[in-house]
Amino acid sequence: MTIGSKEGPPPPWPDIHRTVLSTLDALASSTGWIPTAATVGIEPVFERVLQQICQPQGVSPEAYIDVITRDAGMRREVQKRLARLMETPALVNMRREAQRREAEHQLHVLHFVLSGQEPPDWVMSTIDEEQQQQLRDAAESGEERDPVLLPRVQRALRKLAADPTTYGQCEDCGTTILLERLQLVPWAECCAACQRKREGVPDVAPEPEVAVTYF
Repeated sequence: MTIGSKEGPPPPWPDIHRTVLSTLDALASSTGWIPTAATVGIEPVFERVLQQICQPQGVSPEAYIDVITRDAGMRREVQKRLARLMETPALVNMRREAQRREAEHQLHVLHFVLSGQEPPDWVMSTIDEEQQQQLRDAAESGEERDPVLLPRVQRALRKLAADPTTYGQCEDCGTTILLERLQLVPWAECCAACQRKREGVPDVAPEPEVAVTYF
């Protein structure tokens, strides 16, 4: 007999939900899940929690997701805890360190593309064939592709070499630049708000904070 079918009693969703919440709360004081979340995101961590809780009850994680998707209160409780986990200092630091390494690599590649210099072997070995050809073409042409962007890339590389811990800090207000911005603009010198001020663009009201959503 399948739990939740017409022939049997409905699953104990309130109990399952409370167990999910308490398990997520307990994760906040542990560290074993952090490397996974830093590498592939919080979703696999959440999925594993649901499997461990739902399967012994004879229900699927998908069924639980369906329940809380239809219940705004339950959904907010889960989202609040997932957002709190994403703000765990150890996870934030690990994600930022990974972003620094990725940004440094991107900046090195971009530097060679913009300057037309002959790239070293270590750069060529870390990129695909299309990027390799792009670097070769840039080196052969000897042209500086973007005289405005190149100095910014060079400055970001100097900053990373001098003190990697300062990478990702806004030069104008000192706040931490969002990871999403650094992923798009690894040479960014300031946060989006200060960049608008530099460019004389009228400031805009901040968008309302959106809870972390996986369902």
